[in-house]
Amino acid sequence: MAAARVKPQDSAAVMSTMARRRFHFAIIAGVLLTAGCRGNGDSDPVPTSLPGTYAYAAKGSTFKKPWEFYMKLDLTPDRHYTLTLDKNIDGQKDPRETSVGAYAVSGDQILLRDVRPPLGPSKDVHKLLIKADSLIAEVGWTSELFLKGVGAPNVVLVKQRGS
Repeated sequence: MAAARVKPQDSAAVMSTMARRRFHFAIIAGVLLTAGCRGNGDSDPVPTSLPGTYAYAAKGSTFKKPWEFYMKLDLTPDRHYTLTLDKNIDGQKDPRETSVGAYAVSGDQILLRDVRPPLGPSKDVHKLLIKADSLIAEVGWTSELFLKGVGAPNVVLVKQRGS
């Protein structure tokens, strides 16, 4: 049986095909993400008192180096969030870090999953315990030891008035 000869394509055609596939993948990932964020099956109903702005602030000194952290978490009723972190260490202000994503409610917990375009949703889920007007971060023992080691209080985000 004779082997079929395939004419090699030029590099522009190959790049065009790859770009189309990446575009299609991004659309499919976006549709799946949107469906996953809005479905009723993956979250308990969002309590009306939950959406709003929550904040955490801490400052101290470690090895005679002053530090400050300020975190703000905005939760929307449609189960999306924006988390911003500002930090100042030894007088040096770091660039603001921002994370956006979707959240789900499961019993007395809120589960945050960030979205990093173009990769889609992260596999990491951050858990917060819902307590009245506060959200308490559930951190692992290594993070807890680190926080205690630098003298930072537990991560408790408090709901801001008027939000």
